[in-house]
Amino acid sequence: MNHNPFTISTMTISTASRSLYRGLLALLVVGTLTTACKKSGGSDDVDPRDQYVGTYEGGIASSLNVGGFEGTSQTGTSTIIITKGSNPKEILIDTQMSLGRPTPLKVTAELEGSTFRVIDRNKDQMNVLGVTVEGEFKATGVLEKNQVAITATTEGLRTGAVVKRTEQISGTKK
Repeated sequence: MNHNPFTISTMTISTASRSLYRGLLALLVVGTLTTACKKSGGSDDVDPRDQYVGTYEGGIASSLNVGGFEGTSQTGTSTIIITKGSNPKEILIDTQMSLGRPTPLKVTAELEGSTFRVIDRNKDQMNVLGVTVEGEFKATGVLEKNQVAITATTEGLRTGAVVKRTEQISGTKK
């Protein structure tokens, strides 16, 4: 019989391989389970839009300037509903106002920190003495401390005169 201390039997290799295989399998299972689970209280998966989603109640001030002549500002109430958009930086804004408006203010905005700008509308309509005027539309806003403020402008031409409507819409989260 060979009693060489440096000889390893086939049985020892088989047992060592099986133990190593089981150990690696256990590490793989534990590693997968611990990295696949979301840690509660972790800030990595927090959607910043969550803090802004909701219904805001407030007011609107709308002014119309035709050919350099400023009309009397009209005021009213507004309800602003903010929900998440399909993209990570998008919010949907649905504004209902007591003042008449030819087209509803239901838009998609891109959120950057606490400020946003409307990205899905660049034309809007205004009513000037019963005549509908179409113009360039821009809107921006800010969301801070449970409040929202939106500034929307529409500017177009009617019989050679510049017509500009400015809307200041604000609300507090309910």
